[in-house]
Amino acid sequence: MIFKAILSSKAKPGYGQATIPFPIPNSEYDYTIGLLEAMDIGSPTAQDCRVDEVDSTYPILNRLVTQTVNVDELDYLAKCLDSFCEGEAGKFQAMASKLNLSSIKDFINLTFCCQQATVITDFSNLEQVGKGHALTVNGGSMPMEEFDKVDGQAVALDLIQSGAGVVTPYGVVYDNGMKLEQLYDGRHFPAYLYQMPELMIEIKSGEDGEATGYLYLPSSDRQIQRTLMRAGSGSEGFRMEIAMDELPPQVSNMVSPARDGLDDLNALCRAVEPLSAEERKKLEAVVLLAQPRCASEVRQLAENLDQFDFVPKPDSPAADSALTEQGYVAYHGSLTLEELMMEDPAERHQREQEMGGMA
Repeated sequence: MIFKAILSSKAKPGYGQATIPFPIPNSEYDYTIGLLEAMDIGSPTAQDCRVDEVDSTYPILNRLVTQTVNVDELDYLAKCLDSFCEGEAGKFQAMASKLNLSSIKDFINLTFCCQQATVITDFSNLEQVGKGHALTVNGGSMPMEEFDKVDGQAVALDLIQSGAGVVTPYGVVYDNGMKLEQLYDGRHFPAYLYQMPELMIEIKSGEDGEATGYLYLPSSDRQIQRTLMRAGSGSEGFRMEIAMDELPPQVSNMVSPARDGLDDLNALCRAVEPLSAEERKKLEAVVLLAQPRCASEVRQLAENLDQFDFVPKPDSPAADSALTEQGYVAYHGSLTLEELMMEDPAERHQREQEMGGMA
């Protein structure tokens, strides 16, 4: 947890308060949104959550108190902060102080560029300060032989004597020419991999082809619906493309956002996510054996892996068996493979209703 925020409705303060931890764990997202909706806040798009209090190791975030923000903005900011490496927290707070930032939009945008700044909190080791600054202005990485040659003390003295530093409660900060780019426009979140998904889907506008949002599958149905609303999915020509694919290769060959639809893709990712490395290889072999035609059929195979035997090398021939690129796989279930891959129409109808009819 990066911070806790006490939220309320500015319009209806009598509805009480909710204390929310950020980032919101995936398993608690739907519950959290339901809790806020009961207070008539938590909109997918509107800034309707009043920040009454923030409990965090980032004191700068207290500037959000009394402001109204969107709950997903708070969640996104927390995920960005949670991914910071050592030293980046100080850079974030020092630059926010130097630039006098206080809005959630500016805080989010700062997380993408604060790494360019140098902050000095301890002047007792100028060699370390100078080497750290040299590393920063070189984009955070240098060949080891070049780094070893850096005269850290000389670099630090030049930096200090430049007079470009600004004293903040978080140290003396040097922006090194950093510009606060508007990657987040107040509506559309930039792509950000907080946790590695099975699929990252890019939502694109038909008018100019620009990305308006990203889905990280598997997600809860409510997360998907809210992301689509924020991305403006009701616009004409709206389409989706796979931006990143971590599914097993043979499974990837079977998926298509245009053909399968979000509900089937999400269900497939949910079935594949808990599989071990060995089970993923087994699934690839099963796919080669069964030759499924779409994501829903692959999901059925993933959910019924226990009905297949899989070994690296052939043992003995059997019905519905084959030697695949992954090894020898044999099916021993009571249904035919075609029947096994068929989905119960009632179950599909129920899932589509839960997804709001997004097939």
